[in-house]
Amino acid sequence: MMRLCHRGWSVFARCFGAACTLTGVLAFGTGATAQEDFYRGKTVTFIIGFGPGGGYDLYARVLGRHLAHHLPGRPNVVTQNLEGAGSVRAANFVYNTAPRDGTAIAAVNQNMPMYQLLGGKAAQFEAAKLAWIGSMGGSNGLLYTWHTSKTKTIDEAKTNIVMLGGTGTNSDSHIFPTLINNLLGTKFKVVNGYSGGSKEVHLALERGEVEGRGGNAWASLKSSNRDWLENNKLHMLVQIGLEREPELPNVPLLLDLVTNDADRKIVELVSLPTFLGYAHWVSPDVPGERVAILRRAYMETMQDKAFLAEAQKLDMMLRPKSGEELTQIVRRVSATPPDVLKKAAQVLEWSE
Repeated sequence: MMRLCHRGWSVFARCFGAACTLTGVLAFGTGATAQEDFYRGKTVTFIIGFGPGGGYDLYARVLGRHLAHHLPGRPNVVTQNLEGAGSVRAANFVYNTAPRDGTAIAAVNQNMPMYQLLGGKAAQFEAAKLAWIGSMGGSNGLLYTWHTSKTKTIDEAKTNIVMLGGTGTNSDSHIFPTLINNLLGTKFKVVNGYSGGSKEVHLALERGEVEGRGGNAWASLKSSNRDWLENNKLHMLVQIGLEREPELPNVPLLLDLVTNDADRKIVELVSLPTFLGYAHWVSPDVPGERVAILRRAYMETMQDKAFLAEAQKLDMMLRPKSGEELTQIVRRVSATPPDVLKKAAQVLEWSE
């Protein structure tokens, strides 16, 4: 999007150059001012695809508290939890129903683009058209068991039936265990229906209702459940991503465990959303100039001293990425060959 703007400016400069009239300059300035003033008196809402208490909720709320300082007009920024179907409900809402003027921002599951590309029937959006404004950072997904579980390694999960808590078939908590079962022969059983997201699954884990969870991000675990890590409450069985987390050198990477090229392509596809991480987008109908304003404010917030101080206090992992970077990775996912998409859908049990 920004490259188009720069090309547009180059054409403008070549065509008019020094001969640009004062009227033209004033007209250009008036248009820019109108865009800059749009947010004055408005309310910007982050639509969070999960309930309170999880990583998506935390990251969106912290971002929201500081983003307004970098948006022209200093609008009010609030958050709204709209959970359901692994955040498909929230994604559909922002894409189709919420105001498409740059005041509704999606804070939804990182696998939403993949879900739509694999033929997810509930998806009422197109991954390739999402207008990305930025990401606070991505990290690998994890599959872990509680410290009381007899299953402590991925190999033991090939012989032991392991009950895992999940939110729905569209969420990482279902996707990752299902993928691993199909590729490695493990015996994970996902108990879906914990509607509150991470908070409800983790309460079930502490109560002994389930043995573990598949799909939680390393960044979320560090920020929301630091005490579990400090007190060795978890057995880390496997991590899902394109490379190992620096802090988890001894936790096997799923990409290293598969043995053939076809399976590797599927794992790469499913791992790509970990690049997106805690990313945010708006409807493709939002004017390009407004998307540019949001992107600029987003990246300025990532360098805001007050924001960084709060993030550090909450032990939030930050690996910022621009809207342009996210657009490129989603286009890469969208270009996955149809045969790989079809097989991936079958592996994840999303196809008929």
